[in-house]
Amino acid sequence: MIKKLSIVYDITKMCPWGCKICCMCASKEKSDEELNLNEKLKIIENIYSAVQLRDIHIDFSGGEIFTNVDENMKVIKYASELFGRENIGISTSGYKINNDLAQQLSKYISECEMTIDTIPEMEYPLRPIGYAKAASTAIKPLKEYNIKIGIQSVLTHSNCNKKVLKEIYDFICKEKVDCWSLLKFYPSGYGKKYQSERLNIQQEQWTVKFIKQLDDNNSSPNKPCIDFHYRIKGHDKFSTECRCVKKSIGILPNGDVTSCFWAINEYGNIADNKYYLGNLRKQSLVSILNNEKSNYWTNCKHKCELDKIL
Repeated sequence: MIKKLSIVYDITKMCPWGCKICCMCASKEKSDEELNLNEKLKIIENIYSAVQLRDIHIDFSGGEIFTNVDENMKVIKYASELFGRENIGISTSGYKINNDLAQQLSKYISECEMTIDTIPEMEYPLRPIGYAKAASTAIKPLKEYNIKIGIQSVLTHSNCNKKVLKEIYDFICKEKVDCWSLLKFYPSGYGKKYQSERLNIQQEQWTVKFIKQLDDNNSSPNKPCIDFHYRIKGHDKFSTECRCVKKSIGILPNGDVTSCFWAINEYGNIADNKYYLGNLRKQSLVSILNNEKSNYWTNCKHKCELDKIL
């Protein structure tokens, strides 16, 4: 069972965008619950204490991590010094990423994921104007400094059609993006109001088939790696088995540890108490990973339960 543990650390809820389907219920104002710099650095030390149990990869996310560049770069730098650049990634909208910031990041991270749900020129009802443009603008400087780039697309009713999917695929190939991740839309966070955007099984299967055909028919050397979320039906990686704690956990801006980073309700809190594992301001990650609540997820073969609670 001992495998690399992927940790998504949502370091802030602060974000300039206001996406309608934000799974973290991000805000343009800084939350009172967000930790200060010293507390964030202690969280990193706390995580590092658990390397005796698991190999660890940290993905810094938000909110938008670069709403506070100076502070959060110090946290990323510290994590890189402890865990190694190869074990640090970021998820960002592309906000504020220019040549200078990309150069700094190249010292501390190995990969960067950004979200593009339609091509930058297209208006999209679930994201604000300029959102995809920020990501597209960040690609060039990131590539200049050899940071691996992943583009993720959240699959919804509003973008799962031949025209939009082909446009995104062509854009990704043109920009020589390394990986295209297709994520299943879960109505978590603010997305709770958009239940109608969920795909049914037949739509998931059609989407997988269509994207595979696009890729199979492409002989270009700039083809991206295609990675479908394991809960999307229609591909070999599909699985009903929950990955909570076995493979991943989430850390919220207040230090709460959740077994599933998607299990967030419409108020930005952990959606069900059984997903709450502890808080890193009060407990060590070692003790949290060994407690009864974590053992619930690791010792049994649970099926993913998100569809029941979201």
